[in-house]
Amino acid sequence: MARGFSGRRGSATGGRRSGSSGAGRRSSGSNSRARSKGQVKSGKAVQYAIKDRRGKSTYYGTTNNPRRRAAEHRKSGKLGKGDKLVVETRAIPRKSAERVEAAKLSAHRRQHRRNPKHNTTRDGKYHQPRLI
Repeated sequence: MARGFSGRRGSATGGRRSGSSGAGRRSSGSNSRARSKGQVKSGKAVQYAIKDRRGKSTYYGTTNNPRRRAAEHRKSGKLGKGDKLVVETRAIPRKSAERVEAAKLSAHRRQHRRNPKHNTTRDGKYHQPRLI
């Protein structure tokens, strides 16, 4: 018998389930808490780069949600038209991702004698401005 989508969940009897066993429910894996789309596991992060049209890296960063971070960069102007946010590592512990970011910034400075266009600090971390 072929199955088609009728727009209703459940059986042909109006979508009611018999019993309260919960049979037919789908689980979302071992972790019952839902994550937003694009987010990595808790305590993990990915290292990413923003690349321009020519493939030149203009920013290195670390995030646990690349989709959200791309939207933030678009809003701030760092991710322009034709630029891409490229995830460069798998989900790794945050400290490791920050070390990878610092190493990439250091290598970029050795090669180009300056940070990428949109990275403003030497270590990649955000620093609060000093108040006098």
